[in-house]
Amino acid sequence: MGKFTQHIHDLGYATGRTLRHLFPYHGGSGDDVVSLSAARSCILEPLFERFFFQNKDDGEYYYGILRPLTQVIRLLLSIPNRYRVWWIHLLHSDPLHVLVETLLIVMCIVLVVLQRRADWRFDQERKRYKPTKDEEEELINEWKMERRKPLGGVIGGSIRQKEETTAGGAGTGLVVMGMEGSRLLLQLGCNDDKQLAKRQTNGDADSSSNEPQTSSSMTTTTTTTTISAINFATLDCLASSSSPTLRTVARNALSHYGCGSCGPRGFYGTIDAHLEVESAMSAFLGTEGAILYSDGASAATSTIAAFAKRGDLLIVDEGVNEALLVGVTLSRANVRYFRHNNMRDLRRVLEKIKTHDETCHRHSADQRRFLIVEGLYRNWGTIAQLDEIVKLKEEFCYRLILDDTHGMGVLGTTGRGTLEHFGLRPMMNAEIITFSLEYSFGSVGGMTVGCEEVVDHQRLSGAGYCFSASAPPFLSKVCLASIRRLEGRLDDLMIEDIEDEHSNDDDKLSSFIPHSPAADTVAEDLSGSALLERLHENVSTLYGMLTNSSHPYALKLHNRLVITSHPQSPILYLRLADDEAIGRTRTEQTCILDQISRHCLINGNVAIVSTGGHVKKNLQLVPEPCLRLVTNVGQTNDDFELLVKALGSAVESILVCNDDMLE
Repeated sequence: MGKFTQHIHDLGYATGRTLRHLFPYHGGSGDDVVSLSAARSCILEPLFERFFFQNKDDGEYYYGILRPLTQVIRLLLSIPNRYRVWWIHLLHSDPLHVLVETLLIVMCIVLVVLQRRADWRFDQERKRYKPTKDEEEELINEWKMERRKPLGGVIGGSIRQKEETTAGGAGTGLVVMGMEGSRLLLQLGCNDDKQLAKRQTNGDADSSSNEPQTSSSMTTTTTTTTISAINFATLDCLASSSSPTLRTVARNALSHYGCGSCGPRGFYGTIDAHLEVESAMSAFLGTEGAILYSDGASAATSTIAAFAKRGDLLIVDEGVNEALLVGVTLSRANVRYFRHNNMRDLRRVLEKIKTHDETCHRHSADQRRFLIVEGLYRNWGTIAQLDEIVKLKEEFCYRLILDDTHGMGVLGTTGRGTLEHFGLRPMMNAEIITFSLEYSFGSVGGMTVGCEEVVDHQRLSGAGYCFSASAPPFLSKVCLASIRRLEGRLDDLMIEDIEDEHSNDDDKLSSFIPHSPAADTVAEDLSGSALLERLHENVSTLYGMLTNSSHPYALKLHNRLVITSHPQSPILYLRLADDEAIGRTRTEQTCILDQISRHCLINGNVAIVSTGGHVKKNLQLVPEPCLRLVTNVGQTNDDFELLVKALGSAVESILVCNDDMLE
C-alpha cells in the first residue's frame, strides 16, 4: 500500500513540474521557472519516460502513452494546409471546377446571410405591428357583430347605390341546412328576414288566388329564419344527395368501414371499396381501367399534369373551368387557346401549328400533343361539339383529354356522358376521360378512365393519387350504388329496410319540408333508363316553358333575359338581353342579377344562383354575369311553373324599379 501511494505522489509531482514549465509564472524569480530538461534530471526519470519521449530529430517532447491523440491533433491542424495545397493544385489542373465550387460556396454564404436578415426583419415587423389585446378583442367583436358581407345585397334602391357593397362580395348570407328531394332548407340572413316579414304581411291576400302556391313551410326563431325553397341552385341533376337509397348505403357502409381511410392509395389507404368502384366504373363505361382520386378537382388537375410536361403542346378551349386550367399551368407545357366551342377557330389554330411544323421540318409525332375540352361546360352550359373535335384530332394527330364532370350521368340515353350523346366511344375517340364524382354520383372524389397504360401511369405520376389520402370508403360505396342506379340494378345492392332507416337529421328536415309524392317516386323508384328519361323530359319542359312567348310570366322575360346554354343542357344560363345590358357595367349587371335571384328566393321560394360575383377568378375567359338554373329529376311541372312565375315577377320588379330610379 505504501509503494502505490509513493507512485501516486511521484506522478502528481512530475505533472505539476511539467505544467509549470508549460505555463511559467513570470512574476517571480528566475528560479521559479523550471525547464523540462531540469525535470528530466530529477530522480523521477523513469516515471517521466513513461509519459514523455524525445524526438531525436527536432528535440521536441511529446506524450508517450497519449501519442495517438497527438497524431490526431496534428492531422486536424494540418487539414487547412492540405486543403490549400489541393486547391492550388486543382486551380492549375482544372480551373473551371474551382470556379464552380467557389461560386457555390459564395452562394451558400450569401443565402444564409440573406435568410437570417429576412428572418430578423420579419420578426421585427411582426413585433412592431402586432396588435394589442384590446385591438384583437375589438376586431373579434366587430367580426361577430357584422359577420360576412352579403353577396346579393338588399332588395330595393338603385343599382349605383349598391354596386360597391354587393358585387364581388364574399358569401351570400344564406346557410344551406339540408336537401330533401327538390327542396332546399335555407337559413336566411338578417336582411332577408326583413323582406320575408314584409311578404308575410301581404301573404294572406295572395293565399286565396288560383295561381300555384309554393306549399313551403317556414320556421322562425329569435335570431334566424329557416325556409324551404325549390332547388334550382345545386348541380345535383340526379338528386343523388337526397336519395334515401344512397343515404342508406352510406349509413350501412359507414358502420362497416368507419369514416376515413387513413392513408394514400399507394401506401395503406387502398380498401376493397376503392377497387370495387374502379372496376364497376370501368365496366360501366367500357374502358380497360379506372383510377379513383379523393378530390374531384384534383382528378382533372393531376391527370393533365401527369401526361403533359415541359415541351409538350396543349390546345385548350378558353372556356374550360378552373381545375383544368390549374392542371395546364402545372404541366408547364406550351399552351394555345381557341375560342370557346368554336370549331372554325380550332381548325385555324391547328393549321397554323401544322404550317409551323412544316417550316421547321418537324414531325407531329416528335411532340406529345393534346386537345383539352369539357363535355358539358360548367360555366357556360354549352355542350362541346365532340363529333367535330374528334374529326379534327384524328386529322391533325392529337390526343383528346375530356373533362366530362357535368355530362357523366346526365347526357346520353344511359347516362354515359357526352361521348354517348354523340355516339362516340371511350378510348377509341377520347384517349383520356376525367370527371368528378361529386355531382351526379352523390359521392366525393373524381375518376379518370382509359386504357390500361393511361390508368397505370397515373398510379405513380398522378400527384393527387400519390400524395393525398384516399377517399372515404363509405362514400366509394355510395358511388358504386350510383352506378348501379344508372344501370337499373339497385336490387343487386341487397339493401334492407330502406324505409325504416332514417336518421334524426332526416326527420328534422322532413318537419320543415312538405311531402311531395312525385318527388318520392323519383327518388325511390326511378333508376336506369327511366331515371334519365325523367331528367331529359324535365330539361325539355323547363326550356320550352322559359321560351314560350304565350306564357304570361315567360312573356315578361322576353327581351330582358336571354338563354345562352344548350337546349339539352340541364344547366341553364340566362343573361341580360342586349337592350338591358347596353350602358351598364359588369358590376351593375351583376347587382341586377343578384337582386333578381334574391327576389326569387324571398318572394317566390325559388333558389337560383347569380354567377357574376364569383365566376370570374382564375379563368382564361370570364363569362358574362348570368342566372344559373339547374334541372334535376326531383322537380315537377308545378315547380317549373313557380320558377317561371318567380322569375317573371322578379325581372319586372327589379328592372322596372331600377330603370325608374335611373331616370
